[in-house]
Amino acid sequence: MSKESLHDQDVLNGLCEIISDPAIVLDANGDFVDIIHNAHNGALFFKDPEALLGTDLWDIFSTAQADQFYAIIEEVLETGEQQHIEYQLSLDHGERYFEARVTPVGGDSAGRVLWLAEDITQRKQRREKQALIERVFEVSPVGIVVVERSGRISLANDRAEELLGLERKEITQRRYNQPEWNIFYEDGTPIPESDHPVTRVFKSGEPVFGFEHWIELDDGSERWLSSNAAPILGDDGTIERVVVGLDDATRLKQREEQLEWLVGTETLADVGGWELDLETDMIEGTAGMKRLYGTPEYNPTLEEAIEQYHPNDRAAVRDAIETCRETGEPMELEARRQTADETERWFRLRAEKTVRDGTPKLRGIVRDITQDKEREQRLMVMSRILRHNIRNKLTVIRGNSRLLKEELDSSDFSVDAASGHIDRIENASKELDSLAERARTFDRAIERDLRDGTLHLQQAFTDIRDEFTPQHPEATVEVVPTDTEVSGDRMAIDLILGILVENAIEYSDLPDPTVKLTAEETMTGQVIVSIDTDGSAIPDMERNVLASETEGPVAHSRGLGLWAVTWLVRRLGGSVTIDEDHDETRVELVFPVARSE
Repeated sequence: MSKESLHDQDVLNGLCEIISDPAIVLDANGDFVDIIHNAHNGALFFKDPEALLGTDLWDIFSTAQADQFYAIIEEVLETGEQQHIEYQLSLDHGERYFEARVTPVGGDSAGRVLWLAEDITQRKQRREKQALIERVFEVSPVGIVVVERSGRISLANDRAEELLGLERKEITQRRYNQPEWNIFYEDGTPIPESDHPVTRVFKSGEPVFGFEHWIELDDGSERWLSSNAAPILGDDGTIERVVVGLDDATRLKQREEQLEWLVGTETLADVGGWELDLETDMIEGTAGMKRLYGTPEYNPTLEEAIEQYHPNDRAAVRDAIETCRETGEPMELEARRQTADETERWFRLRAEKTVRDGTPKLRGIVRDITQDKEREQRLMVMSRILRHNIRNKLTVIRGNSRLLKEELDSSDFSVDAASGHIDRIENASKELDSLAERARTFDRAIERDLRDGTLHLQQAFTDIRDEFTPQHPEATVEVVPTDTEVSGDRMAIDLILGILVENAIEYSDLPDPTVKLTAEETMTGQVIVSIDTDGSAIPDMERNVLASETEGPVAHSRGLGLWAVTWLVRRLGGSVTIDEDHDETRVELVFPVARSE
């Protein structure tokens, strides 16, 4: 062997030692005639290299794949040009991908090819993963931008273009902290760079989630965004980039604002919502229902809810619900119900039948109409009483005016007779004026915020005693010392006490009645005020006002007094009752105790 051939052989051996990919020499028949390998490239085609010698393609591969490889060999030998082929093999340790370069060797008459194969499984998986990431990046429903350490935005997807109202090239020409972004807090204050989520991630290395803000777009419109920002770390653990996800929160913010508006409207309108599951008979109430009924939770059964209504109204409530359940016709009715503080109030109930998630339900609203009912009752009572009293007093005035005229025209004119007619006219006029003043006083009191304020009852009792003692020297107003305080309007409570003491004195069947005022705080956070009078003090007609709170053509009282007491006490969140025996009459008022500051 010549020195030159020895040199060529050395080169070949050296190449064989450093080659990282195994190589095969195949002849024109597809037989394996040589293997070029070393300790670095290991097994080939799931076989030891030596095991391939003496076999052909069809011994190793499936017929279809062997035919494919043979066609490549034929083309290379026919054209004399190198060919590239990519193929997949199912090996014992999983699917593997290969890329082969096939080239003719040994001259035109040799009829052999060199098959240099490279395992590209990892590269292909990386490409597929990268393609998947790019596809997800582009079709993501979340806007995505990538910010470099320099602050420049290097990437943005289609959704980011839509949300930011800019084309991608416009986004990637900006830095994240440029003032052109016009980002603001909810109150309209510009967000400083120090509080920007990207700045915070670069500074702390920690992700920032759910950062809500709004931006002013180039067209002048506003858009709410919820941003999530997270770091992308380099091999050395330092932050190389920050990826930011942008969610369009505009509709959510609008729904929140609408919900706040609805909740506010529910509060302003004294309205609550409820839903009855017709399969379980369980009721679920909104925050408005809890507020109306004064309970921290409102999830009763149907029967538990009905039991809270006035005994006279329960049947109507039950019938209305059953009719709506059976016929589907909407229901509407008015009923009285007791709240958590044992105050009775009027409510209007409305509901209709619906189906949600396959479950039949009654869904409705409740509105507190107590003030409407009270106003309606006040108008009716005041109209009847004022009309009745005004008619009577005007009859007295007209009659005495006529008699006075006749007396003045009479030849037997009598000064005493004329004076009597004038006195009666004057008294009737004064009573009308007094009635009008009472009505005005009551109107002023009833329109106030009656539950606001604190009143020390000892002072109120003393003022009442000092007021009535000179007016009624025949009566004794006795005050039992107390340090009790109640919540409520001073003007209203003074008016209530004044009316009841005046009635006690006026209606007493004793010439020198005694009226005693006492107050006692209960363990349940209430104050009981008692007005005790010796003897029978209140006629049946007046007592019925407190007992039944009704007013009709037959059972009407002489004046507004006890009606005013009834309405004012109820508005104060209290109650009034009367207890009478042969020796004593007691009117008992219940007020809420003063709230501690």
